Amino acid sequence: MTDNEFEYDVALSFAGEDRAIAREFADLLTDKKIKVFYDEDYADDLWGKDLIAHLADLYQNEARFCVMFISIHYPLKHWTNFERQHIQARAFRDANEYILPIRIDDTDVPGIAETTGYRDIRQHSLQSIANVLEKKLAKVKGQPTTTSQVVRPDSQDSSHSLLGAIPMPKVRKSFTQLDKDRFSKEAFNYIKQYFQSGLRELEVRDRSIQTDFTDVNNLEFMCKIYIQGNIKAECRIWLGESTAIYYSEETRRLGQGNSYNDYLPVEENADELYLHIGIFGLGMIHVEEPSATQQQAAEYLWRRLTSKLEYR
Repeated sequence: MTDNEFEYDVALSFAGEDRAIAREFADLLTDKKIKVFYDEDYADDLWGKDLIAHLADLYQNEARFCVMFISIHYPLKHWTNFERQHIQARAFRDANEYILPIRIDDTDVPGIAETTGYRDIRQHSLQSIANVLEKKLAKVKGQPTTTSQVVRPDSQDSSHSLLGAIPMPKVRKSFTQLDKDRFSKEAFNYIKQYFQSGLRELEVRDRSIQTDFTDVNNLEFMCKIYIQGNIKAECRIWLGESTAIYYSEETRRLGQGNSYNDYLPVEENADELYLHIGIFGLGMIHVEEPSATQQQAAEYLWRRLTSKLEYR
């Protein structure tokens, strides 16, 4: 295809749980005058269309590149699997590279070879990935490969002017109890979604495994993992009043109360809030850095639960 035959420079494919990351990336690309398909930006155009036919054509024919956000959620969703089939159909027939993976975690996606070049948001900022994509587009279009300098006040540590980048000092932030409460609730909801997806993937990958998830209320959930009908691991996770997330290796039983095996309190440093992990799990689960993001905290607790399934 020639450049004029592509409706979009880039189409984004992602699971709903990763929408915030995709939204930020779409905004970065739009700032660079890159035409990107991000579904919410075309809600009015999609309204009333046959989405199956429309999106199949879009992912196969209408974009120069497709950025695929790979996470634990991606292979478990009907829509992302639908998109992936048409994305891979395009990649199969096109001699040029088309799929540009961005890793959110280490999940394997069917059809995406381990040797495929990718970017990892645990190692590269979305801004730097957007810069690389801008250069890649310029190269295939035969344009100069200079990177545009777009300042986004909410994500930059330096000020840009005709004199170049001027370093700005990092000023200590002050966090209120409301900030901590909201952060802990967002983290709890993320962990709950992570466990739900993890349990589903366990069943998909091993037919001898069955799982049970109980959403007790908006501040507590329980789950069990069975192998050939016998329970092998269980846990209860809840959000406590002290903005900490608690983990118990047994589900609620009569007289159990609120005993727990581990807890993740919300703490702060000079410029961000984080969850402190590994307080009670040191020696059981290796922790390199106790200051954890929501994703790192979810992975830590998931590893605590599933460690009981591993061969000894």
